[in-house]
Amino acid sequence: MCRTIVGISANLCPVDEAGKNIHTSVSRKFVDGVRMVGGLPMVIPVGDKSLVQDYVETIDRLILSGGQNVHPQFYGEEKTIDSDDYNLARDEFELALLKEAIRQNKPVMAICRGLQLVNVAFGGTLNQQIDNHWQGQPFGTSHSIRTEKGSVVERLFGQASQINSVHRQSIKDLASNFRATAFDPRDNTIEAIEAVDGSRIIGLQWHPEFLINEEKGNLELFQYLLQEL
Repeated sequence: MCRTIVGISANLCPVDEAGKNIHTSVSRKFVDGVRMVGGLPMVIPVGDKSLVQDYVETIDRLILSGGQNVHPQFYGEEKTIDSDDYNLARDEFELALLKEAIRQNKPVMAICRGLQLVNVAFGGTLNQQIDNHWQGQPFGTSHSIRTEKGSVVERLFGQASQINSVHRQSIKDLASNFRATAFDPRDNTIEAIEAVDGSRIIGLQWHPEFLINEEKGNLELFQYLLQEL
């Protein structure tokens, strides 16, 4: 049987205090989610942009995973917060990976940082600092969402669902290529976006990979990526 290959973008994570030993890393929960719905996961390490076309030709679907802040230079702003949680090499590589996936018409599921990167890639902007959206570890849930009628997230998650929340930035100006399809009812933070320009892209601000066995809709999201998107 020929399995659907799902590329999962990886992070660059130092494992020593000096930052000399860098690991290519992504949560096993993504790998498990892809396997559970019958896909074949393939981790894509940050690398030279000349490799992007080959990676995208190899895969059938792409997941842009979470991680650092997207550098504000990519949406035309100066850094306004006291943070060093950025990685320009990853930003540049994943922006190229996304651009190539769109060129090859490969479906994309963007998670947390991935959603923010997609919004920036299409001309949107980000809030560099928000409050009350960092629960710590992504296990369990911290608040509900309100979904838009007729959207994919409403079909998968219903009109309301419980999600986790481990982000310190959020969408400010939504790119015109998308519509917001889920919100945090506490402050209207955008929690999900879906493409309206024919691109095969869905993005979520939360981490569904950690809720696959806890909340309805999260495993179904992985099924949607493989079977419908």
